[in-house]
Amino acid sequence: MGASAALARVLIGAVFGAVLGAATTARAQSAIWDATISNTHWYVPAQQLLAYASSGTSFSNPIPIGDQTLWTLGVATNGVFNGVSDAQLKLGPIQITQTALIQGFVTTSGQITMLFTPAGGGATTVGLGRMTLIDGVTSMEMQMITGDSLLVTHWAYMLPYDPMTFTPPPPVPLPANSVPQWAWASGTPWSVVSPQLFGTNQPGRLIVSNYQNGYFWGRGIGPNGQVFTLLGSVTPEGKVLLATLSNASLTTLYGDATGDAAAARMLLESYDASSGVFSGDFTNLFLIPPYVNAVRAANNPAAVGAAEALYRIAGSSLGLDGAMAPAITALNGLSGTALSTAVSQTLPVITGAASRATYQAQRAFQHVLETRLDALQVAEPERRLWVRPFGGMVRQERHGDVAGYRASGGGAAAGIEELISPGVLLGGAGAISSTSITGGDETVPNTLGVESYQAGLYGALAPAHDVVARFQAEAVFNRNRTNRSITFMNAAASAGYDSATVHVGGGLAKAVRLAPWLTLAPSLNVDYGEVRADAYSEGGAGALSLNVHAQTYRELMLTSGVKASFQAGNGIEIIAKGGVGYNALNEPTMITASYSGGGDPFVTQGLSVSPWLCSAGLGMAAHGIDGVDLSLHYDLQASPSAALVQSASLVFRRKI
Repeated sequence: MGASAALARVLIGAVFGAVLGAATTARAQSAIWDATISNTHWYVPAQQLLAYASSGTSFSNPIPIGDQTLWTLGVATNGVFNGVSDAQLKLGPIQITQTALIQGFVTTSGQITMLFTPAGGGATTVGLGRMTLIDGVTSMEMQMITGDSLLVTHWAYMLPYDPMTFTPPPPVPLPANSVPQWAWASGTPWSVVSPQLFGTNQPGRLIVSNYQNGYFWGRGIGPNGQVFTLLGSVTPEGKVLLATLSNASLTTLYGDATGDAAAARMLLESYDASSGVFSGDFTNLFLIPPYVNAVRAANNPAAVGAAEALYRIAGSSLGLDGAMAPAITALNGLSGTALSTAVSQTLPVITGAASRATYQAQRAFQHVLETRLDALQVAEPERRLWVRPFGGMVRQERHGDVAGYRASGGGAAAGIEELISPGVLLGGAGAISSTSITGGDETVPNTLGVESYQAGLYGALAPAHDVVARFQAEAVFNRNRTNRSITFMNAAASAGYDSATVHVGGGLAKAVRLAPWLTLAPSLNVDYGEVRADAYSEGGAGALSLNVHAQTYRELMLTSGVKASFQAGNGIEIIAKGGVGYNALNEPTMITASYSGGGDPFVTQGLSVSPWLCSAGLGMAAHGIDGVDLSLHYDLQASPSAALVQSASLVFRRKI
């Protein structure tokens, strides 16, 4: 733009602003900025050329555009100035040029108000900002929203330049990152108290769905169900210009944002979009803190994945007015331990450790076969039939700040064994059992019922004198039933699914007779176990019902042990044994799930337990009474990570 044309436009602006200038002089009352402003030219630097345009009815899908605005300002007197603005807007291949007359004033503190009126007539636009120092250069940090059928919002550090020596960059919408301070705001939920917007002090909610270089937009809903869209800008210093549209009615707000991703607030005042006069009506926006903060403060690591997933939902339309909205509204009303507990109630049953708990509970059947092998003598030439009721209890205390569980149950097993050749014994067994598993946190009520149908094969081989090689294998089909209470929503979820358990073990033992009545048998054993649980979907809790992925639990236990046999006379034998095992796999317990109401899948990190397992057992048997044997066995396993597994059984065995 030539110097003569610029001067002419300044003169036009001076005539236009004469009346308004008289009104604003009283508010300025200072010449501190006159030298900085008088007879100057200003432009938008490249990193702030990005602007956003939207329709006049909704801010749902703003379009990135380029906006290069050039100001030519005249003489400033006591902070009052006028001038001409030339805005070049680049919308895809289309470039639009707009000329407006400027009337502005700046206060002693550096607060700026500028009114832009199209040279050809039309609605006045208000620009708000402040004088600030950027890299040693005094600039005008400005924000505005302009237009009617097409609304354009823009913020920039307007910098001074000499048109004789510098050509400002063209209006290209560069995807800069000059406001990284507020990028965390994308996908965040906020509580809004605004009599200006809602006509009441009751809070509404909004979500910031997108953020780019200081611009943010999203949707909101008032306490009366009124839906609105929003588009705003925030500067690195936290100055905010926010516009909302509800039924094509525009409200403009200006103020400050403070805080961070853990706790932030916006205090905004409404102003007239044509005069810049502030109303005195304030709107408060409060960031709803990330749920994971409460979860971590409560030392609840298992719920971290769910807390993050729920918060992402809270910052989306799904949590604003979608299927998950009731649950999110309830969570937003909680804090601290109560919020952490509520999130835990949305986790899969047994804090994701259902398969591990199932395997531990089924050690009782494994011990049934183990004790049968303890009682076998490979030289016995007869066939025997046995029946054995058994029961067990598991107690896993809280460990690593993850809740444990309790399990109890029992069943009955029956089997047959036979010497099939000299030194070789083979046996088979079947069992039916039922186990009830309950979560260890009373504030998170959930249970898992397991009905098991079990089959096993076991045997012994004597390859050398006093040396016995033993093996056993079990396959189990489980029908599982889950129940999970969600007390903060007064709801409950339930599901049924199948799982399968496999265990294979073997070892070597050498008998050492220390006395006619005492034999010791040190042993080495290897056991592999696996539980494969099918995926399942819950019902009953609406959007908070879970779709739970398949889960596999595995362990490879290496055990060194010793068994002592005491011959007490009259056919009575007492057996004591102990051992120490190490789980070479020691895989973490985790499970993936998602909410039926939507959102991303999340991982529940369950118990991380010690790989060491100590075991002990005590049994008593009565042999040879009319071909009938009776025995009673008790087995105990414990780990340094507060796990205790107990099982007991009574054996009736008869020759056939």
